[in-house]
Amino acid sequence: MGDLETNGKKTEWTWGTQTFVVENAAISDGEDTCAMLLDAPVVPLLPKTLQIPPPGPNPPTFFVADAGIKGAGMFAARDIPAGALILVDRPIAVVPSNVDSPWKREAFDALLPRISDIERDRLLALANCKPLSEFPLVEGIALTNAFQISLPVPPTATPQEYGGVFPDISRANHSCGLNIAVKWDPASFSASLYALRPIRTGEEIFNQYIDVLAPRADRRAQLARYGFTCMCAHCDLPDAAAVARSDAARTELRDWRHLHPRFLPWSLDACRADDTIIVSNRRALALIEQEGLYGMQVPFMEEIALSYAVMGDEARFLRVGAEGGRVVCGAGPAARGRVCAVDCGSEELQAVGLAGEAEVDIRPAEGPCRLRYLDSVVAYRFKPLFSSSIKLC
Repeated sequence: MGDLETNGKKTEWTWGTQTFVVENAAISDGEDTCAMLLDAPVVPLLPKTLQIPPPGPNPPTFFVADAGIKGAGMFAARDIPAGALILVDRPIAVVPSNVDSPWKREAFDALLPRISDIERDRLLALANCKPLSEFPLVEGIALTNAFQISLPVPPTATPQEYGGVFPDISRANHSCGLNIAVKWDPASFSASLYALRPIRTGEEIFNQYIDVLAPRADRRAQLARYGFTCMCAHCDLPDAAAVARSDAARTELRDWRHLHPRFLPWSLDACRADDTIIVSNRRALALIEQEGLYGMQVPFMEEIALSYAVMGDEARFLRVGAEGGRVVCGAGPAARGRVCAVDCGSEELQAVGLAGEAEVDIRPAEGPCRLRYLDSVVAYRFKPLFSSSIKLC
């Protein structure tokens, strides 16, 4: 297919078997605009009408200020409880990753005229760690700031990843410890930022740009592409022993499924100790706390709760379930958890805030204690409300 032009400007480019086109997201509310460079087969799959995003907190829970050698940063304007919504943001631009073609400068620059003057100023105000001699301006800003988002892709299309440039979320600097997470909502073409733990007034709000479970040397090597050496609290450690201890903890968490017993095999093996999963996963939670990897507790708390459930220990199941709900969802009227109903014979109890999609119905059956409850429990899983946001570069 030949390159197309609109008003004398090219709007379509070919790279190998892919044809990329410039489009605008179907945003009709407010003054938001979003220009996109997409593989052509993706365009018909996008919503023709986008939902209105949920409102962010008013007054805002954050402000942008100088963060020293890091440049601008995002800070808490007031105390933010775990699970609280911090902001809702829409991308100004959506771009493909790993496109290395002779026309990329022209294609990326074609996005600028398709966004409003206000949004263009916000885009150009973001940091750019890439030299203009090697990268077009918009691509450089995208590689510095964009986070991976999911878009519908036809099964026959060439696999392609995309990143969105979010003007507010981009202000959160990197840390190898987590205090926020991003949830992308394709229906409204927006991303919501949530607190993973309590954040104090004036505390900096951090995101993650890379795989934070990698050893420190690998993390710093990955972050070098952004033009800085990470000196966060989890990298700027006092001595080699502290670095080795941190690296070992993160490596153990990364390889956990290969090194430690899992819930389902344990639940079917009556010869294993009753507290096998509980003791193992409590260790994981301690490592997560040590490394500040908030938000990673979910699968471990899930298995602890389910271990109590299949043993018929409803009291501990409820307690861990409620604790897990607070970790994932926060507390109070803003908590976003769901209710888990537990029916142990004739008594029905509830764990409010357990973050699951369905109810758990624990009904005694014949057989060893663990197996009596297994059939009705194994289908239940926590549903994480957040997804990790990884920089596009």
